[in-house]
Amino acid sequence: MSDLPDELPSDPAELRAFAAALLDRCARLERLLKLAKDAQFGRSSEKLDADQLQLILEDIDQAVAALEAAEDRANPKTREKRAAERRANRGKLPEHLPRIIETLMPAATCCPCCAGDLFEIGHDESQRLDVVPAQYRV
Repeated sequence: MSDLPDELPSDPAELRAFAAALLDRCARLERLLKLAKDAQFGRSSEKLDADQLQLILEDIDQAVAALEAAEDRANPKTREKRAAERRANRGKLPEHLPRIIETLMPAATCCPCCAGDLFEIGHDESQRLDVVPAQYRV
């Protein structure tokens, strides 16, 4: 996933700011890579606990999210592009899978105020893939 814009800024000041943001991001990624290498290949006494590593990774995620939010505020094109990527359709579930359709209806279909019939205004539909583990029987 590339975060580079389609066109680089032509204004020298904007280009410097863009380059500074890229250098900052590269430095953060290099620190993360060094931390991961130290955790995997470092001496036993210097290895991080899994919980400590998770805390550091969360801090890095927050810093990256803050940087991306600042970029989104500065450039509406970037914001629209990221929003479109998040909303990308990942595809439908295959049709051959068995489906369970559950419809939620109110207990009473007449209005408590006027005793008239209730009408369906709209409906929502969602799909979820459930994995049922194998069952052993004798």
